[in-house]
Amino acid sequence: MESIEPRKARETQRQRIDAAVEALSKLLRRNVVNRDKAVKLLEEVYKGKAVQPLRGRAWPEDIWDKEMATLYVIAKYALMLDEENPKLFHKLFDYEETLEETANIIREHSIEEARKLALFMLGGNVDDNTVARLLRVIATAVVMGFRSEDELIDLLHKLSKVFPEQERTVRKYARYFIALRLAQAIAAGMIRSRIDKEAFKQALAAKIGLEKIMPDDEYIAFIASTVFEVP
Repeated sequence: MESIEPRKARETQRQRIDAAVEALSKLLRRNVVNRDKAVKLLEEVYKGKAVQPLRGRAWPEDIWDKEMATLYVIAKYALMLDEENPKLFHKLFDYEETLEETANIIREHSIEEARKLALFMLGGNVDDNTVARLLRVIATAVVMGFRSEDELIDLLHKLSKVFPEQERTVRKYARYFIALRLAQAIAAGMIRSRIDKEAFKQALAAKIGLEKIMPDDEYIAFIASTVFEVP
């Protein structure tokens, strides 16, 4: 069972979805197939609409390239551009496609086979940034209501076994996802008291089941106000 129903999840993402659709529309009209130009256009559209990328407290240098995961999710799951315009889709989102395919491989194969295949898919190197970006693609699809929360939780568990050297990164991302999901629940009007907030946080943390993943209230409040524009 999802902690937030998909339709309600998408309602909290309306501005971000609208911005993504506008960016994709401009990319299609201008036939932009260069990744760098697409990232720049995405940044311009978001800033023009005062929409934040999905993020925590940090603002990494490659935040707009990372936010291409949102365009990928909307292009694939909402607009079916992988079928309608496969040439443009594959050129712009080759990296996100690889990440999502790798995530599926990790979930579906044994630990040893998953590690071998994932390393092959990702060019033989899986660092903390790669793990975070792989999780970001799936997490974005979850908060947009297009993939199941259970799929992400399954991936978190499997990743920590397939790449035990990245366990810290996996736990850090799990903490971020709990904060992101709770902030989304606040934006959706599901959290009306401190008791509601604690119950939601504890339930999701228990569902994920990894150690040391509980986000603090300040972190949750930051994401709620910055990413979801909760007053």
